[in-house]
Amino acid sequence: MNPALRTHLRALDRALLALADERARLLADDPAEASLEDLLRRYDGPLPVEAVRELFAALERACAGARRTGGLS
Repeated sequence: MNPALRTHLRALDRALLALADERARLLADDPAEASLEDLLRRYDGPLPVEAVRELFAALERACAGARRTGGLS
């Protein structure tokens, strides 16, 4: 893999993780499920909509686990 591409992908991965952490913190006090249906209806990216839905479902499971263990206190 091209070193510049590898560097760019690492930066994207760090940004994705930071955004996931921020989303978890925002939902820590009000764990009501955020509605994603509007987002999914408008999504026009290269990933299949079902894959995006699964991604958000995995994020929610991780957030729920962190709430149960006190990781979002």
